[in-house]
Amino acid sequence: MEAILYIGISQTLFAGILIWAKRPRMLANQILAAWLLIICLEMVIVLINDTLVELYPIKILPYTYGPLLLLYAKWMTREKPIFNPRYLWHFSPFFIFLIASLVFIDERVMSGTKGFLVIDRFIPFRIVYGITFFVSITAYSVATFVEIHRHQRRLKEVVSYSSGKITLQWLLGLSITFYTGYVIMFIFGGVDILMNFMPFDPYEISFIGLTILTFLFGVFGFHQPSIFEEVVRYKNDQDPENGSPESKKYRRSGLKQKDVARYVRMVEEHMVKSKPFLDRELSIFDLSDQLGIPRHFLSEVINEHMGKNFYNLINDYRVEEVKSRLEDPKFKNLTILAIAYDSGFNAKSSFNTIFKEKTGMTPSEYMKTINARNS
Repeated sequence: MEAILYIGISQTLFAGILIWAKRPRMLANQILAAWLLIICLEMVIVLINDTLVELYPIKILPYTYGPLLLLYAKWMTREKPIFNPRYLWHFSPFFIFLIASLVFIDERVMSGTKGFLVIDRFIPFRIVYGITFFVSITAYSVATFVEIHRHQRRLKEVVSYSSGKITLQWLLGLSITFYTGYVIMFIFGGVDILMNFMPFDPYEISFIGLTILTFLFGVFGFHQPSIFEEVVRYKNDQDPENGSPESKKYRRSGLKQKDVARYVRMVEEHMVKSKPFLDRELSIFDLSDQLGIPRHFLSEVINEHMGKNFYNLINDYRVEEVKSRLEDPKFKNLTILAIAYDSGFNAKSSFNTIFKEKTGMTPSEYMKTINARNS
């Protein structure tokens, strides 16, 4: 176990410092770095507890894991992330148990799962501790999943493509693994409390999983760019409501009714004449610049008056471009995939999915109907 702790300490310390110093400075990266360094500190304390002297009677640092993971997801998925003092309430369980351990507790409360149900003056405390810790991990894991899912849905209002850099699928996968690991730890811990036959402390063994997970979080987190500033080419003329693309369904947007038809016509004419959808990474910011329409007005026009989100609008034109090129003899020497890429799609899987969704046929099936019609 000591070897695992040494590896985990060195790895989380290195990853935390590296991400903390990463340029450009991002609020989300500071949160991820703090999370890694806190895990590093927890491992240091466990190592000292096991080899030298007990530093604190209860393990309270893990109460910060869930809130920090949620804040990382929240600030990574916001166009203009800002710190809100209300976020400190997420750490209230940590501060409560910290005060309790410093002021009211002057002796060992628990030793892993051993003696968890022993009848003494601390048994109510141990039960409350165990329940609140499980609730904390569960609640913040679910909140993180919801935050990432909402982000992936909101992206369709802003971009016309999908990629790992913007969808944060890696964060969703690692967060699910993180929560699953703690559920397994709780199950093992519960079995050991009730039956007392585990040959190891489930909490300390959990550091094996944490060491692996923090390594992956460090690697992916270091290579994750700022979604809206580096990938989606963020512009400063966006609506100010905390970076939400929909801006609460355009309440008080200021868009005048007389401008709606003109903006719709501008969008449709621009699509036909200039074909901006051929850009595989086209975003609503780019289209806003090209048309000279404020981003929040353009978003409202597309969603409320054209009946589509930005993602579907652009990919409708891309599908029509593919269909047109498949029927054009001058493109007969190109593969279907080459035509798809030239028409603005950025991945084979997304092309196949979108094409079938729009036409009811796979690209190959559609090509067969063209060949049958021409034969």
